[in-house]
Amino acid sequence: MNASGRACVPAAEKERCAMERGILVVSFGTTYQETREKNIDQMVALVREQYPHYLVEEAYSSSTVRKVLRERDGIAKDDVRQALCRMRDVGVRRVIVFPTHIIDGIENRRMKQEVTDCAPWFEDVRIADALLKTPEDYQRTAEALWESVAVEAGSSPVIFMGHGSEHAADESYERLECVLAQVTENDVYVATVEGSVTIDDVIGRMKVSRHKSGRVLVAPFMLVAGDHANHDMAGEEDSFAAALREAGYEPVCLLKGIGEYEPVRECYFRHLRHCMGTLYGIGVGPGDPELVTVKALRCMEESDLIVLPAADAAGCHAYQIARQAYPGIEKKELVCLPFPMTKEKEKLRRAHEEIFARIVSYLTEGKIVAFLTIGDPSVYSTYGYIHRRVAAWGGNVKMISGVPSFCAAAASLGISLGDNRDEIHVIPGSYEVEETMALSGTRVYMKSGKSLARLKALLEEQQKEKKLSVYCVENCGMADERIRLGAEALEENGSYLMTLIVKDEGEVV
Repeated sequence: MNASGRACVPAAEKERCAMERGILVVSFGTTYQETREKNIDQMVALVREQYPHYLVEEAYSSSTVRKVLRERDGIAKDDVRQALCRMRDVGVRRVIVFPTHIIDGIENRRMKQEVTDCAPWFEDVRIADALLKTPEDYQRTAEALWESVAVEAGSSPVIFMGHGSEHAADESYERLECVLAQVTENDVYVATVEGSVTIDDVIGRMKVSRHKSGRVLVAPFMLVAGDHANHDMAGEEDSFAAALREAGYEPVCLLKGIGEYEPVRECYFRHLRHCMGTLYGIGVGPGDPELVTVKALRCMEESDLIVLPAADAAGCHAYQIARQAYPGIEKKELVCLPFPMTKEKEKLRRAHEEIFARIVSYLTEGKIVAFLTIGDPSVYSTYGYIHRRVAAWGGNVKMISGVPSFCAAAASLGISLGDNRDEIHVIPGSYEVEETMALSGTRVYMKSGKSLARLKALLEEQQKEKKLSVYCVENCGMADERIRLGAEALEENGSYLMTLIVKDEGEVV
């Protein structure tokens, strides 16, 4: 021990950790070597392989498991506090705690409290969710479980054995069973060892179902196939298998922890990725720097790097708007990732995948990434393609709303886009526009410069039958903003940042 009371760390240990970021993998643990190697050790190995920029440590939360391993096998496993202490002493400043627990029950809550107690040692501590937290978690986990056991199950009913808990989170097992019923036509049940739904409850339900006897697949819904799986599930006496045999069924026990299933591991890893970096899709508005929101400014300020969807900063409209509102952006690291201006699907797909891969590389380093886009990121923005991919990957993604160009254009014109029951249609102006002539109410054509000649002809023709108010705003909010009124005032060509507003005022009398 040193003067501060901390455990002394060997020089070799310090040398191996030049990293300031760390991941602590927390498992309950198991005394069964084979399933430990296939599940817990495999998870830890995958974390180390996928995140080489992080120091990766592990901890077992069960004192009983740690004691058996130490006394029987001479294997020392840290508890949560010991592992965090080790990470602190080798210089880790930012920690992600990655639990392999299934529900947010007693064990997970105890682990979170221990982490919270140690949090003052670090600049930043994040705790990934247990496997089952959000409705999306239940859906993904149910699909992953079924994908993993479907072949083994065949047409037989399946019983997953969960641990169960006295905690209110025990209801997670029943909730998962309901979702499983939606992803497969097989009868699937979840019974617990120590929870409210027992194997006897499930057998009672099976007896009034279509499967009153015959083959039943029984599998652990636990990270490892350890003591509970070998004894409480597959044991000869006082087990799930024994109860099923007594009831006239033929149980087939699958002794595999869910950590062996790649689809389930992916569900876990999504939670880990969510705790790494953050991607902000920031709308900077149409052009007036005074329309950049306070939240957008804050997110740019806290970001580690700024992504510009352009070949360079000088040619990026979003950057030019942002730098007027936030001069500090000039000191930020800028990454230019241009999007091809094409409608060729394969070319777009490849470009989006390459940009996605670049952004993911920054997120896995724990960076906060700000992706700037003009207008609002939810309205015909290139950012949307990347947002969906990063969200599907499991990343922490957030849209920061900006003022859409058509709202700013209406304000500049001093008009209302819609009143009472008026319909408002927002249309990408660079695509086919002929069918939109039949729409009533207000039509907004976004980025309509390339289609201006065609729109002009169509609107002039439509004005013979309908009274239209036509407004064209180019480069809204910028120094070179231009406004044209009436279809006849439209030019043959316009710039990319052109918004056309058409209001249907009724039939020509």
